[in-house]
Amino acid sequence: MTAAVGGKSHQDRLMVDIQPADRDDWRRSARAPDGPEATRIAGPSEPAGIGVTPLILLSMLMLLMLPAMPYVILLVLPGVLLVGIWLYHLRWTIDTCDRIGTLGAGSAGHFSLEALATCRTCDFTAADGQLLRGSLVHHRSPGPRRGIVVFCHEFRGDRHSAAPYITGLLERGFDVFSFDFRNHGQSSRMSGYDPRAWTTEHEVSDVLGAVAFVRSQKDADPRGVALMGLSRGGSAALTAAGRCDGIWGVVTDGAFVSHWVTASTIRRFIPQFVPFAPLLVRLPWCLHCFYGAMIQSIVARRLGHTCINLAQEILAVHQPWFMIHGGRDSTVPVELARRLRKLVPRRPRLWIVPAANHNRSLRRASHRYHQRLCRFLERHAKRPASRQARLTSGDRSLRLPAAAGSRAAVG
Repeated sequence: MTAAVGGKSHQDRLMVDIQPADRDDWRRSARAPDGPEATRIAGPSEPAGIGVTPLILLSMLMLLMLPAMPYVILLVLPGVLLVGIWLYHLRWTIDTCDRIGTLGAGSAGHFSLEALATCRTCDFTAADGQLLRGSLVHHRSPGPRRGIVVFCHEFRGDRHSAAPYITGLLERGFDVFSFDFRNHGQSSRMSGYDPRAWTTEHEVSDVLGAVAFVRSQKDADPRGVALMGLSRGGSAALTAAGRCDGIWGVVTDGAFVSHWVTASTIRRFIPQFVPFAPLLVRLPWCLHCFYGAMIQSIVARRLGHTCINLAQEILAVHQPWFMIHGGRDSTVPVELARRLRKLVPRRPRLWIVPAANHNRSLRRASHRYHQRLCRFLERHAKRPASRQARLTSGDRSLRLPAAAGSRAAVG
């Protein structure tokens, strides 16, 4: 290859060895573009694709943050650790709450109402149409009837659980109507409903149905009825009293707010399962209540339950209310009973039975129990009550006819 004549450019001299057909293409590829095509026309040794600018910026950002990295770790790591502990605790708490909700010995099968006095077995329907069974026990006093008491048994009990509680009432002239909640005793089973120790709308519907049935009888008391409930039955009785005008008095033994009990149980058992327990236990009670309500709603949603919030329902209760609670109640601590009492503007009477556990107050102080129970009901049975029951559900106010969905069968 010979050199070209002097005066020609270096580019022209290189064109000697290039075929004429390829000269135009070579010039176009060698010419440096100055528009948006510059990024598309890359040299043979430069890879086409995404540039390295984002990587450079990220590297520069990390270099700038490197001196502050220990502080970032100190700020982020505790948060990540707390979230991990909370998720672990949440999973454990949900499972434990569900298991605790199934606990309860109850007193089903231990007593018999027929052994007390003349007893009539009745079938009736709850406010939502569920078929239930109850027993109407007539008083044993020679004088006239002084009133009617509807008894609401505890979780895993039955209508015969009322037997040891109502002996004094029968002697004092009170009739007692005790019934089986749904999925308990001889009442019908509701498909898809697995009862727990907390109170749901189903139990409230059962109580309202029992009140409507008793008031539909020919010998119904125009003053209405009184309610007495144990544990979960007491919570259902209080809720029904706030929704029904045909109730002139309420007696509860061990009634409770469900998510309060959940919060108390969580706080009690946290040190056994969760790290940093002292820190969590010292949180304010309001945070424990919020956490307990969240856990309760998650478990209830799993089971398809509609739980009631007794702390809100209690505000509608205007009837006289007598509270009984065990001083050593390990299931529902007595402090929860005191908190519940403070929510009511018209403070109810609270009798704390020393050394009594949950649903064991009658055993610890049998004589005083019957004496105070009868005294309370005798005092308030003289007050007049409205004849028509008003049932409130959500935004609706329903008035049930006296004989709706009720029938009696002598047994």
